[in-house]
Amino acid sequence: MDIGTQLRNLLEQDGITQKELAEALNISATTLNGYVQNRRQPDAKTVIRLASYFNTTTDYIYGVTTLREPLSIPYNAEERHLVNIYRGIPEDKKPLYIETGRIFSNFGKKKRT
Repeated sequence: MDIGTQLRNLLEQDGITQKELAEALNISATTLNGYVQNRRQPDAKTVIRLASYFNTTTDYIYGVTTLREPLSIPYNAEERHLVNIYRGIPEDKKPLYIETGRIFSNFGKKKRT
């Protein structure tokens, strides 16, 4: 997903106009419309301000994740590594990866009788 699509979704979900958002961020409506239409890319500071305004993450603004809510407990390095591996797997192989993870997660657990 791209920044423009994410911004359109956020504006719609929160029921605000581009003009209201532009005023809140103290940027021109034309500039914001450029972001929404994918004719312009916001700089990093603006992306941080957008994420803060919508109470989300910069990853969500950039379309890296579909999770709007920030994680209450951030991933550690190993978890991030697993997520990156998963993202690199072809879509048709992801169910196998998940099932393999489920099998490994059950090792060492005692069976209930």
